[in-house]
Amino acid sequence: MPSADPTGGNGWTNTGPRSGTKEETQVQIVFLNRLERLDGKEEVRGQVFIGEHQGTWTAGWRNGDSRAEAEDEIWYEGISWEELLAAFRHGAAVKMRMGFRPLIDGLLDAPMWEREPSLQMQVQCYAELHEENPDLANALKQWRRAKASEEKRSAYLVATNRELHMLAVYAPRTPAELAQIPGFGKTKTEKYGSELIELLNDVPREHSFPLDWVARAVDADRFAEWMFKIKEEKYGRALSSVRDKRSLLAAIRDGKTLAEIEAALQCDRRTLVERIERLDEEGYDVLPVVDLELSSVPSEEWTQASEAMVQLGDRYLKPLLRKIYGEPENGQPETERQYEKLRMMRIRFRRERQSAI
Repeated sequence: MPSADPTGGNGWTNTGPRSGTKEETQVQIVFLNRLERLDGKEEVRGQVFIGEHQGTWTAGWRNGDSRAEAEDEIWYEGISWEELLAAFRHGAAVKMRMGFRPLIDGLLDAPMWEREPSLQMQVQCYAELHEENPDLANALKQWRRAKASEEKRSAYLVATNRELHMLAVYAPRTPAELAQIPGFGKTKTEKYGSELIELLNDVPREHSFPLDWVARAVDADRFAEWMFKIKEEKYGRALSSVRDKRSLLAAIRDGKTLAEIEAALQCDRRTLVERIERLDEEGYDVLPVVDLELSSVPSEEWTQASEAMVQLGDRYLKPLLRKIYGEPENGQPETERQYEKLRMMRIRFRRERQSAI
């Protein structure tokens, strides 16, 4: 990252007291960027910073230009670089949504307020700045629920909330018009187009197609504010994910069972096991909870599962489940439990193979 050092080149500055305390800590600033915005005729300034002191990272915001007396707004303080970056990006996006712009370009990525926005992004922005037909919105949500149930998949995989909102605002009536809605490419249009067009065909609408007029209708300042809202949401999810990972790893290290972790993190069991699998793939040690959950599995069952994974491979679970437990009964609690055991046994199987190499 580029650094704007206000300390005369020595790299050290006092970040001021922590919010709500009188403590002052010397930290080495590794990144500093000033942000400005116009509030009426008055120029308002602030600084975002990342600093380090004895292995502890700090990220945050300081109002104004005062370096000795300002009270810092601390976004993160700890030893995780991953969480530090997530917190910094989320905090910076919040400030930029409020109208602040950085002295050094590219604080989050290429400066969005200077790029020519794509029509697809403008179409999404315009829709979110306008009210949808509530009756049509409810009808679309009912359609999505029914389709998700029919296909046995999550509703957002059928259509996201943003996509439904655009359908309710623009009300496309032909496959060509539907294809102009971001998110409805060839596959989704062919799969759902006829049903959606039938649902939308008789709905009164205020907007015409093609949607190229949207580029002239979206105010540049409103578009910039909307883009930073999207960034804020994105980095907020990333920050939440990093913190959830940290909590899960801590629970595993503490020797908690799946049931205890499920209750502590308020996460459904299937999602929890999938998250443990991802941690294993990323190289984290998840064997404490794996071995804890497999401690009650009979040795014959483990041997059978290992032999099946050698014979069929360990990539796909369904063939393994059929070979070990017989034909699955979808939706049954016992089948879900069998899949859970297989995921745990697969982690153990892969670790043992790695150790043998």
